[in-house]
Amino acid sequence: MKQKQIVLLFVGVLLAGVLLAGALTACGGFGEDPTPEPVPVAVSQPNVVSAEAFVVPLQEANLAFEVGGKVVSVEVEEGETVAEGQLLARLNDTTQQAQMAESEAAVARAEAGLAQAQAALARAQAQLAQVEAGPTQAEIDQAEADVARAEAFLADQVVGATPEEIGEAEARVATAQAQLAQVLAGSRDEDVKAAASQLLQAEADVRLAQADYDENVFGEPDQAEPFGVALQQSTLEFERAQAEYEKVLNGATDEEVAVSRAQANEAQASLARVLAGASPEEIAQAQAEVQRAAAVLANVVDGSTPEEIAISEAQVAEAEAGVQTAESDIKTAEAGMASAQAVVAQTQLTAPFEGVVGIIPINPGEIVQPGALAMAVGNTSRWQIETDDLTEIDVVQVQPGAKVQISVDALPDREFEGEVVRVTPKSETKAGDVTYTVVIDITKGDTSPLRWGMTTFVDIEISPEL
Repeated sequence: MKQKQIVLLFVGVLLAGVLLAGALTACGGFGEDPTPEPVPVAVSQPNVVSAEAFVVPLQEANLAFEVGGKVVSVEVEEGETVAEGQLLARLNDTTQQAQMAESEAAVARAEAGLAQAQAALARAQAQLAQVEAGPTQAEIDQAEADVARAEAFLADQVVGATPEEIGEAEARVATAQAQLAQVLAGSRDEDVKAAASQLLQAEADVRLAQADYDENVFGEPDQAEPFGVALQQSTLEFERAQAEYEKVLNGATDEEVAVSRAQANEAQASLARVLAGASPEEIAQAQAEVQRAAAVLANVVDGSTPEEIAISEAQVAEAEAGVQTAESDIKTAEAGMASAQAVVAQTQLTAPFEGVVGIIPINPGEIVQPGALAMAVGNTSRWQIETDDLTEIDVVQVQPGAKVQISVDALPDREFEGEVVRVTPKSETKAGDVTYTVVIDITKGDTSPLRWGMTTFVDIEISPEL
């Protein structure tokens, strides 16, 4: 640190010839006054404090990963312009991505649980509304119709079967017995003759089809299809007629006789039930059904009891509690997902603002430690000068707005001027000295040749009263 004060005193002394009394008397005819002596004038140069400084971007950030790990990709190159939020580098995040997938699944399960809880609440609320509203006219009509049907059925059971029902049952018995007799009687001669005639006719059709096929297809394979189909159809009809003839000739099988006899027995039993009428047990069951339907009608007409309303209200409260639990589960799951997202984000390095990548000291495959410099990004749209070389003695004389003369080591022939824009309020200790940082805007000079980190020297004006 050095402080320099340059004071230049320019004294102009004019010596005028002084005439003695006798000479003045000789020149007294002119009546001129003597020339006054000039007053010395002092010209002072401004006081300055000087310091070493460096060219810095308008905004800069040294970036580091929050966690350690293996670098799997570096997405940018030094000197590349990046946008705010752009991915710059990434660590291996296999474990973190698995945690993220699990947290997303937990959120999905919680959301499904909430949907189910909300559906259960809607059902409980609808049930409560129905209980509180009482029965509708349609429900009353339905209950009355159920009573009427039960009473009609009871009346039928008590009165017994009508002549028409008895006649229908007897007709079913006659039909079943006739069918059984026919089965037991076996085949009639006329049925055998009819089946034999159909078999002979089918055999003749096969011969005719075979003759047509032999006559038209021999040596002409292209014509085989229609005659072949006709022959196949006639052959199938012959086989069916032969099976029918054998069935008629042999008569009913033991199984067919058993089925016919069972049908006849069932028809006879049905007739017996119709003639006997309802049993005391059946009448008792019908009476019980009438009483049950009447009780339901009474409940419908009377509406819901206080107990039923209380039960429905308790069901609604339980469903509401279920919704609250599900909502709490979603919040917990979402918090877990947010935590997982934050963990994944710690494995990614992104640009905090739009700027230029200054340095990349890492490479894919390397293991980096948390907090170690991974990349530097700066907003180089405008350059500033920064010095942290002012001691506490010098900084008290520096104020924002002070003029600054700037010289750049790499550009000795260029002149730059600036203005102090900021003085840090807190000090830092360097080599045992308490120092402060001063930031300077460049107000004059071509800044295009400047580069990040160039060495400069600054003279900062301080007011005399300071």
